[in-house]
Amino acid sequence: METKANYVAVGAFVMAAVLGLVIALLWLAGAQYSEEFAYYRTYFTGAVTGLGDGTAVRYNGINVGHVSKLTFDPNDPKRVIVDLQIDPTLKIHTDSVASIASEGLTGGTYVEIDGGSKNAPVLHQKTMFGDYPVIQSKVSTLQALENSLPEIMQKINKIADHVNAVLSDQNIKNFSGILA
Repeated sequence: METKANYVAVGAFVMAAVLGLVIALLWLAGAQYSEEFAYYRTYFTGAVTGLGDGTAVRYNGINVGHVSKLTFDPNDPKRVIVDLQIDPTLKIHTDSVASIASEGLTGGTYVEIDGGSKNAPVLHQKTMFGDYPVIQSKVSTLQALENSLPEIMQKINKIADHVNAVLSDQNIKNFSGILA
């Protein structure tokens, strides 16, 4: 039995194992951050409730990226600038339209991009820096409904007033007299 331990060999083995572990972790982390994206920008007018950094971006219902940044437009206080990171293999056409959508009434919010037409030119992609190509936007269905709600309520109130006038006590009495 050997009583002398080979401390150099044990130390070299431990150092090699630690170095291998560090290299493996850096390699795994690098694979996560090496994914490239194409960057686009869109502008929404009004509230962007539910959107935030990391919110999903869908193209015709399929997840293709996420929101990378939300900022206020310094030239228009009603507009919000939304920067999007999107799969670079995706071809977004100039007539594509972005909107804020929701998964049902209580579901999460996401940015939906409608595909556009195949004959429209493709927007030129930008990687990290520079002016991003702009995807046109439209008002979401829920926001359009919210905007038209006062007008709808006014019409419902007017209809209710007319129904009340038709069903007044005097008209009911007159109608009963005609039937009799």
